[in-house]
Formats: sequence, structure tokens, C-alpha cells
Amino acid sequence: MSPVLSINPETSLGLQAKRLRLASLLTQHNLAVIAGVPIAEVDLFEHNLPVRVDTKRRLLRELWARKVVMG
Repeated sequence: MSPVLSINPETSLGLQAKRLRLASLLTQHNLAVIAGVPIAEVDLFEHNLPVRVDTKRRLLRELWARKVVMG
């Protein structure tokens, strides 16, 4: 019997990023501009679809910075 890899959508990185974005009162467009990435890539990331590692890094860096400031 082989193990099955399943991704829980409730704990996915994309969903967590979306929650941080919304808690920071940012739109996808705002986050894309701040992070310097295309808005389409923000949407792809939040839906757990493939995006470049650099895009993920930029988005997460901006979201984390806002979370730290917000407390």
C-alpha cells in the first residue's frame, strides 16, 4: 500500500497567504504592486497553482512584513 499525498486546502500556503492579505486590507492588485509581481501570479499562488519560487518569496516577504508590523 503506497502513501497518498493529499493537500488540505485549509492549511495550504496559498490560502494562508490570502488570509494574511485580507487581514492586511490589501487587494490582489495592491499586493502585486507592492511585491513587484504580476497580479495573475498573486491569484495563481492563492489558488495553489504553480508560480515561480521568486514570486512566492516576494509575496510572502511582503505579507510577513505586514503581519509583523500589525502584531
